[in-house]
Amino acid sequence: MSPEIRNIEFLNSSIMFVHLTNDRTFLVPLEQFKDIQSLTPLQKKEFEIIDGTNLSFLDIDEVYRLAELTGIE
Repeated sequence: MSPEIRNIEFLNSSIMFVHLTNDRTFLVPLEQFKDIQSLTPLQKKEFEIIDGTNLSFLDIDEVYRLAELTGIE
């Protein structure tokens, strides 16, 4: 079974951690994802994990795939 997104957290306005169910954590530089980077701290808390491998924020009209976030296809 492939790992899924367990949770995310933000270190600051430029770094997001993606925590997976296999206990791995990926550091995601947000300069690659300007829409996420521009969210306020409150908006960053309003996210949804979809099917374990996709991430969506309520204030962004886009779904981010785990492979896209981690750079691993």
